[in-house]
Amino acid sequence: MANLALLAVDNKTMLVILMVTLIVFLVLLTILAIVFIVALRKRAPVIKIVMAPPATSVKPTEQEEEAAAVEDEEEPEEEQPEPEDESVSDVEDDSVEYVTEGKERVRYDRSMTAKVIQMKDESKEWYSQIKNELLSYQKVKVRMSWKRETFRLGREPLARLIVRGKTLCLMLAVEPAGFVGTKFTVEDVSGAASNADTPCQYRIKSSRRAKYAKELINIVMKELGVRKDPNYEAQDYYQPFEGTMGLMEKGLIKRVVSNLNRVFEVRELSEAESAAAKDKEGE
Repeated sequence: MANLALLAVDNKTMLVILMVTLIVFLVLLTILAIVFIVALRKRAPVIKIVMAPPATSVKPTEQEEEAAAVEDEEEPEEEQPEPEDESVSDVEDDSVEYVTEGKERVRYDRSMTAKVIQMKDESKEWYSQIKNELLSYQKVKVRMSWKRETFRLGREPLARLIVRGKTLCLMLAVEPAGFVGTKFTVEDVSGAASNADTPCQYRIKSSRRAKYAKELINIVMKELGVRKDPNYEAQDYYQPFEGTMGLMEKGLIKRVVSNLNRVFEVRELSEAESAAAKDKEGE
């Protein structure tokens, strides 16, 4: 009996030891996984600039600026990317809103300026921060077109600000693949021809993302060797909200009217309906 009792105690002890060992192993495995994930997210991005680096510090000529303006105004329509896999989703209406008025379909085409004016106040704050960050670097010029705001080094587009749905987006002239596995959750929008020179899109939906957007800009500028302008003074680009009608009067929203397509019903007529139709044709 004593031997059986001793054996039972030994079995319990071994079971406890095994359980403790298993718990310690799981804890160590969890710690290693956390360390690996953190190290992966802190990995330095591999930057590959799409645009040509500035050859000299000479300011662009008036002819170059006019040519850049024409390029901005003639930009084609943008293709819509797939919505970002996040808890907050957007309606990807871009700059167009459709409504029906009687037998007509009305299309409200919003300019970039109108979309900025009608953004939420927090998005306007992020917009002002990011625009100031871009303009605080030497030789960076900005021009607003109907659909987007383009920031250039000479004639080369460096970055763009656009609004998709209600979300402010920063687009950069870098390859998106270099940010895979980092904290910067960017999107590859190079599938659209109009995004070929700024294929890296970053959606700004929070203060943290606004901070990351400025870090992205800093990374790109370091790669290009562009320094900050010590004399730059930040400006407040906040614009108070205005309604659609007021913006239409200012020409910032276009109202385009088109007729709806007619809908035909195809079905087999009864004998009475067929006879009535023939009588009507005979008249």
